[in-house]
Amino acid sequence: MRLRQFVLGLVFLFLSTACVSIPKPDYSKFFDHHPRSILVVPPINKTTAVDAPGMFTATISEPFAEKGYYIFPVFLTRDILIDMGLSDEGLISQVPPQRFRETFGADAVLFVTITAWTTTYVLLSSAVTVEAAYKLVDTDSGEVIWQTTQKAVQDSSGGGGGGGGLIGALVAAAVKAALTAMITDYRPLARQANTLAVMQRRAGLPAGPYLTDYKKDYANYRD
Repeated sequence: MRLRQFVLGLVFLFLSTACVSIPKPDYSKFFDHHPRSILVVPPINKTTAVDAPGMFTATISEPFAEKGYYIFPVFLTRDILIDMGLSDEGLISQVPPQRFRETFGADAVLFVTITAWTTTYVLLSSAVTVEAAYKLVDTDSGEVIWQTTQKAVQDSSGGGGGGGGLIGALVAAAVKAALTAMITDYRPLARQANTLAVMQRRAGLPAGPYLTDYKKDYANYRD
């Protein structure tokens, strides 16, 4: 009897959770300032991976450009900021947004914070995680016009290594986990996180001015 009540309780909890609607972000400020050009500044790195900002920066432009926005060359932007004495990402985040408009002529500036760039390894499995927070700021008003977070995960679970019975399967799983942990290319995951952040229908960016859907897809982002 108790088991039946427990199972029914789990079913009720699942159905209740499934019925909860996820609220859409507020796009009103974005519609007011719909930018044509976006300046991507070097990301803030909250992880211990010193190579994360460079690899992440190399993957950030493509999805925004494919969405119809002009993206200033990211590494040239970095070099110009260094020449201006802004080599520290923390200092860059404190610069008034209007200065980016004066210096680069950008309509908006994108701030990214890398919050996860890790490989978690246990005996029989490992998981590689890239997570970032995105904030788009209008360079005229200084208002945040869009923000989101996104995470991409790759784990070592899956097929392969079926021979040898249970012991063989365990050995194969351990070897696969170790290889995933040791031979890791974070760039595909960073690219995946960036693409998901931009392309999501409910939380991504509306079409930019270099797409035919410019200002025609607003209904997809309104309540």
